[in-house]
Amino acid sequence: MHTLPDEREAENGYDLFYRALAERNDDAWREIAQRYRSLLVAWARRAAARSSVTELPEDLADQALARAWSALSSSPSCGFPTLAAALGYLRTCVTAVVIDTARAQVSRTRLQQQLEVGSVPNPEEQVMETIGHSEVWQMASAVVGCEQERVVLYDSIVLGLASREILVQHPRLFECIDDVYRTKRNLFSRLQRHPELRRMWEAA
Repeated sequence: MHTLPDEREAENGYDLFYRALAERNDDAWREIAQRYRSLLVAWARRAAARSSVTELPEDLADQALARAWSALSSSPSCGFPTLAAALGYLRTCVTAVVIDTARAQVSRTRLQQQLEVGSVPNPEEQVMETIGHSEVWQMASAVVGCEQERVVLYDSIVLGLASREILVQHPRLFECIDDVYRTKRNLFSRLQRHPELRRMWEAA
């Protein structure tokens, strides 16, 4: 019985992943990058268009390959039952890279808008700007009273995530968007009353 071209391609492709991962064959991984890069670029182009990401699809594809290799290089076996499963994982890496890039892009845009407008920050923005400095991070962390507040503090200050993004990232901690708003309101209210932080604002 002769092997069909599509079946032969699947066998060869799977063999590449097996040698790259189970046998730690660097040449096999380089061939994976060459053979499937155009496919990753196409995935990245479509995902970037949906997310309004401006980074080049080629760069996104390369980042996804690097992410995949970093995650899979310590695997004791190939870990994928079929070539389709291996390619599905690469597509997941592309999606993750695009999401991370979109978030970073949004954060940069928000910061640029704030700098261009030059408006007086509201109390929440004032807190975020002040405790964004490492020397007072410990002071702010001491105000945190629960896991939800710790997540809100870190995600708001360090990651620059909006409330709805925090909800998506932590469904175990927050049942709805109102829970995020409530947690953020309570936390920032206490931070606004913190005597040391208040002195910093008044001295600014």
